[in-house]
Amino acid sequence: MSAAGGYGEAAPRRRFVVRAETLREGLVALAVVSGFFVMYEPAPYDLLFIVAIGLFVATGLRLPRMLLPFLLLVILYQLGAVLTLTLVLDRANTMKWTVVGVFLAATGVFYSLFLAERTEVRARLIANAWVIAGACGGALAIVGYFHLAPGSDKLLIFGRAKATFKDPNVFAPYLIFPALILIQRLYATDHLKRAAITLVPLGLIMSGIFLSFSRGSWGHLIASAALMTGLTILASPTPARRARILLICGAAALGAALLIAVLLSMPSVSSLFAERASLEQNYDVGRYGRFARHIAGAQLAFDKPFGIGIYQFAKIFGADVHNTYLNAFMSYGWLGGLALPTLVILTFVYGVRYVLAPSPWRPIFICAFSTWTVLMMEAWVIDVDHWRHQWALLGMCWGFIVATAKHEQAKMVRAEAPVRRLVG
Repeated sequence: MSAAGGYGEAAPRRRFVVRAETLREGLVALAVVSGFFVMYEPAPYDLLFIVAIGLFVATGLRLPRMLLPFLLLVILYQLGAVLTLTLVLDRANTMKWTVVGVFLAATGVFYSLFLAERTEVRARLIANAWVIAGACGGALAIVGYFHLAPGSDKLLIFGRAKATFKDPNVFAPYLIFPALILIQRLYATDHLKRAAITLVPLGLIMSGIFLSFSRGSWGHLIASAALMTGLTILASPTPARRARILLICGAAALGAALLIAVLLSMPSVSSLFAERASLEQNYDVGRYGRFARHIAGAQLAFDKPFGIGIYQFAKIFGADVHNTYLNAFMSYGWLGGLALPTLVILTFVYGVRYVLAPSPWRPIFICAFSTWTVLMMEAWVIDVDHWRHQWALLGMCWGFIVATAKHEQAKMVRAEAPVRRLVG
C-alpha cells in the first residue's frame, strides 16, 4: 500500500534540483552583494569574483565578436601598466598595484561577457544585488555617523561616513548606480505600496551619499540622475508617461530636499556641510594645488613615453595626481594614456547608439550608462582607475551594447522573414 493510503508503488519523491546556471549566476550575485564591504584587501568581492571567473571559464564563456574592440583596448591599457612597471619594479607595492589593476580590468571584461548572454535575467540580478549592497552601505553610514553601535567610529574618517570602504570619496560614488535604479523604479511603478517600499532602500542610499560629504559625489548624483531622467523620458512611449516621470521627478527632488533639511538641522551635520560645500578647498587651488599639478604633470607627460612609474607622481609633485587620464600617461605611459581616452570615447559613442534602442533591459542600461558617463567626467578631478565599480559599470555598458545590437538584429531578421517567404 502506498504512503497515500492506496495500493501500488509509492509515488516518486520530488527532487530539488539546482541548475548549474543558477549556481553560476548566484555566485556572481553574491559577489555583487558583497561589494559594500571593501575595508580590507583582498575583499570578499575580489575572492568571489576570482572563483566566479574561474567557474565561468571552466564551464563556458563565449566572446562575441563585437566585444573585441573593448577587449583589445583593455589589454593595451593594462599592457602599458606592465611596461611602465619595469621602471619601478624594485619599489614597494608597485607589483601589487599592477596586479590589482589587471584583475579589476578582468572583472570589467567578465561583466561584459556575463551580460552579453541571458541579458534580461542577469541585468535584473546585478541591479537587485547592487541595490541590496547599496542599502547595506547606506545603513552602515547612518550607524557610523550617528554612533548608533559600539565601534561605529570605524565607519567614519575625518567625521565623514565611509561605511566599510576605505575612503568616503569612493564609497559615495559606489551608491549612485543603485540610487538611479530605485529612482527609475519610482518612475515606472503605478502602485503606492510598491513606491513606499522602494523609498526605504533609496532613503538609506541617499543618506549614505549625503553623509559622505563628498562634493564630487553630490554633483555626480545630480548629473547622473538628470541624464538618466532625460534618457528615460526619451524612451517613454507616451506623453502621459513622460509627464508622469516629470511629476515624480519633482516629488523626488522635494523629498530629497526635505531629507537634507532634516539632516542639516543637526549642528554636527550642518557645520561639516558648510565646510565641504565650498567650491574651493585648500588642496585644489594655489601653486601646489590639484589643478596646478595637473598642468605640470601634463607637461611632464610629453617627455616621458613610458611614463614615470606607479606612485612616482606624488614623490615629484608632493601629492597624488587625482586625474585618471593624466595618471594613465604617468603610470601607463603613452600606450595606456592613449588607450584609455580611446576606450572612453568608443564606449560613449556605442552607448549613445544603443542605450535608447527598445529592449527588456533598457531601463538598467540607461542607469549604468548614465552613472558611468558622469563618473568618467568626474575622472578629470579624481583617480577612478582602481575603483571596482568603475570597471563593473564599464563592463556592464559593453555587455548591454552587445546584447542590444544582437536584439536589434534579431528583430530585423524576424521582420524580414515574411517578406522572404513571399518572395520565395
